[in-house]
Amino acid sequence: MPNNIHQLQYLTISSTNPCLLVYLIDQSGSMGSEFGNARHTKAVEVANSINEIIYEVGLRCIGGAGEVKNRFEIAIIGYGKQENSAQSGWEGQLSSKWVVAIKNIFDNPLREVNDKPIWIQPYAGNNTPMTKAFENAKRLCNDWINWGNHRDCHPPIIINITDGEATDGGNNFNLLKNEVEQINRLGTNYGTVSILNIHISSIAGDRLLFPSEVNSNDKFQRLLFDISTQLNENMIRIAQQKGYQIMSNAKGYVFNGNATDLLNFLNIGTPQ
Repeated sequence: MPNNIHQLQYLTISSTNPCLLVYLIDQSGSMGSEFGNARHTKAVEVANSINEIIYEVGLRCIGGAGEVKNRFEIAIIGYGKQENSAQSGWEGQLSSKWVVAIKNIFDNPLREVNDKPIWIQPYAGNNTPMTKAFENAKRLCNDWINWGNHRDCHPPIIINITDGEATDGGNNFNLLKNEVEQINRLGTNYGTVSILNIHISSIAGDRLLFPSEVNSNDKFQRLLFDISTQLNENMIRIAQQKGYQIMSNAKGYVFNGNATDLLNFLNIGTPQ
């Protein structure tokens, strides 16, 4: 955990001081089922939302001369596409990379649909190796923090999107919890790494948006809530601007959110 924490509200994200965003995408078989009342799958909904948020992040980084400034670096980690495996979710020209600067991302889309770039495709494969995904996220965040001047940057943000129970979590999810505890010790001079979770459950239940507590008998809902970090001041401000009623101790957790909630959550998890 970093010493001499500076105030996040005074930090400006820039090409000199970028921010790392890490998206963990569940690509297990159950993501092939329908998303709520939609006619498409959870995997399609998640891919659409990730593509949209990458596009929005890139638009925020366009400078006065029309150039894309490298204010953000992004990693996509897919898990479950291949059995017991987590791997980089980038494809095409970016397929060999993990962390990619936003300019490089904008320069290398897979294709365009309706005049918008597409980078991420939907997959629904095998089991749910979530622990491996968090293990990879931990390595990426640790390496990124310790490179160059990144200790003077916004702390990395991990956003996990899943509909299933980790199949490699260990007894009482101890293996997964251990990875999260190690991530919680990582940070920059502006704070520790944030972990946010979007839980697209197949279990019937009311939408739960940024709660400060969870009263549920579902052990996986409890787990994802427990491993989510509290929203920082900037995230709370963005959430309130989007019309959400947020308590000061709210956690970065959404259960059974709709398509709008999913995209808003990704925006809330992205520093402005």
